[in-house]
Amino acid sequence: MKGVGTDIVDVCRLATSLRRRTAFADMVFGSDERRFCDSQRRPELHYAARFAAKEAFLKALGLGILSGVALTDIEVVRDPRGAPRLRLGPTASAALARSGGEATVLSLSHDHRVPMALVVVS
Repeated sequence: MKGVGTDIVDVCRLATSLRRRTAFADMVFGSDERRFCDSQRRPELHYAARFAAKEAFLKALGLGILSGVALTDIEVVRDPRGAPRLRLGPTASAALARSGGEATVLSLSHDHRVPMALVVVS
């Protein structure tokens, strides 16, 4: 194991960011993520869980949110069984390689107000 990161996000706070800045979703989430979240009954809960996953990934690498890794380069997608996993773009893949990591495992969980994410880098 190379690193572990975890994060929680307040759904109300993220929902406020989505409402106040129309470009926020475009700056943070990939088109597949936005399509998935917007199709859910409570989109803000799913957006918050994905934001937590992005932060947890960066923490697992020992990086901060302003580390030069584009947040849209860290996407939460679902595998064929429906389990969440990370799909990494160029800047996120390069950061993973620099950390000595080769793979990631993602776990998401939430109640009605606070989602959390756990990322393990190996």
